[in-house]
Amino acid sequence: MNNIRKYTGRIIKYALIIMLTAVFLLPVVATITNSFMTGTEIRALYSPDSDSKDKEKSGITLIPGKLALDQYYDLLLDNYEYINKFWNSVKLSVSITLLHVILSIITAFVFAKLEFKGRDTIFFFFIVVMMMPFQVTLLPNYIQAKFLHTYNTYFAIILPGIFAPFGVFLLRQFMKYIPDEFMEAVALESNSVWDTLRIGIIPAVKPGIIALIVLTFAENWNMVEQPLVLLEDNLKYPLSVSLNSIIGASSNIAFAGSVVYMIPIIILYFYFEEYIVKGLSNARF
Repeated sequence: MNNIRKYTGRIIKYALIIMLTAVFLLPVVATITNSFMTGTEIRALYSPDSDSKDKEKSGITLIPGKLALDQYYDLLLDNYEYINKFWNSVKLSVSITLLHVILSIITAFVFAKLEFKGRDTIFFFFIVVMMMPFQVTLLPNYIQAKFLHTYNTYFAIILPGIFAPFGVFLLRQFMKYIPDEFMEAVALESNSVWDTLRIGIIPAVKPGIIALIVLTFAENWNMVEQPLVLLEDNLKYPLSVSLNSIIGASSNIAFAGSVVYMIPIIILYFYFEEYIVKGLSNARF
């Protein structure tokens, strides 16, 4: 009887997991498969006209009736605006991620392993800032950009992004549990702070660093509010802001544009999946 209950509970649990997974994956799978459909088929499915035959065909379809690649050619080779905005997103996301991770490693090391007066108080304010809604900091960032004359430049977005508190908080949770004896052993080999970070800290918190890289890149790849507030030149907008306006008028490239937009995040997740899971699960919050 106990075995029956055990297996029944396990079946129910797996069934719920499969159902939830299917619900979350359906939009992604539909976007990818629909990106290989012709414009006529997409319009018939999602924008049926008064023709009754078109209305009968309307709905979500996962298998293209006819395989087409013209929309990718039009999007990547003919549509200069899309490529320009795509590289705007790459420049912003990579710059913020790289600088944010470097600063987070150094600052987290200071909060985790160096003793100084007021350390815990300062770190407390880091946590308070991290818990604030993002919209609260937009106005100060706007005023700062105007004051520093960085408004309508990428620096107006990059500077606040690299000083975000989440990276410091995440890496500190890893570093504070590194044994002091290990740090002392590294210090005996070299008195250099750089060697301490390179040999003793960075390898020990590698999963956390990789998880931070992926999370930071994904967050900035999908940014919308910052460019809208801090940039006024449309040519400087990232793809996350202009995606809808670029592909909205052409149904034959709408899905293809969405797929290309998703590719960097999908690659990062699948390539670093093990590190992301390990990094977030090992962080002691």
